[in-house]
Amino acid sequence: MNIWQALILGVVQGLTEFLPISSSGHLVIVQSLLNLTSENISFEIAVHLGTLLAVLVYFRNDLKTVIVDFFKGGEGRWIGWMIILGTIPTAIIGLAFKDPLEALFASSKSAAIGLLFTTGFLVVAELVRRGERPLTKIRWKDAILIGILQGCAIVPGISRSGSTIAAGLFAGLNRDSAARYSFLLAIPAILGATVLHLKDFQTMESGLFAPYLVGFLASVFSGYLAIGILMRVLRTGKLYGFAAYTLVVGILVLILG
Repeated sequence: MNIWQALILGVVQGLTEFLPISSSGHLVIVQSLLNLTSENISFEIAVHLGTLLAVLVYFRNDLKTVIVDFFKGGEGRWIGWMIILGTIPTAIIGLAFKDPLEALFASSKSAAIGLLFTTGFLVVAELVRRGERPLTKIRWKDAILIGILQGCAIVPGISRSGSTIAAGLFAGLNRDSAARYSFLLAIPAILGATVLHLKDFQTMESGLFAPYLVGFLASVFSGYLAIGILMRVLRTGKLYGFAAYTLVVGILVLILG
């Protein structure tokens, strides 16, 4: 792997991890079309740690409130419990079905089909009634539903952020709260996936430090940028643009792939 390949994969990972267009689907498609590969599983760990750092930095104030309130009492304690509850179905699905689902859908055409499902999630998210409930009013059944959809996003092409935000809106959360819960719920999911990959960790090959560092930094900065873009869109715009993008890419890959 050279620096340019690492840069491309890092940017793709960072942008698509948080924008509702599916990181797994885009990585499958990019690697298939451009013949880019990450020969060492430790590179995947590096870029996932980059996206984890991006969300930790962006939502540092929210995290501080949740952690402090969780131990001292306050509205953040309930949010903390709902993050834990939402993580449970994600973990169950990830541990039980990760390998067969990834093997079944690890092709560009299958990823394209997943992108079309993401299109549906995004359209539904805009068509459902507008909720007004803040994040402090999230219900336990909402957390379970959102956690299940996050678990299903291990299928390449299905966007984690798109499906979980859509579920939050459908549950009646306001747009900002649906997005914030989606990103906070991503933290244990990304951390858990990284820990699972550690069992396959391989020693870094000689000369790969620079590409790994570039990939890591690219995923941090592009991930932080992607979060900001999506939060801005949710506050002031619509998700139809992302829906149109996933629809076009999905159809093109099916036709050309």
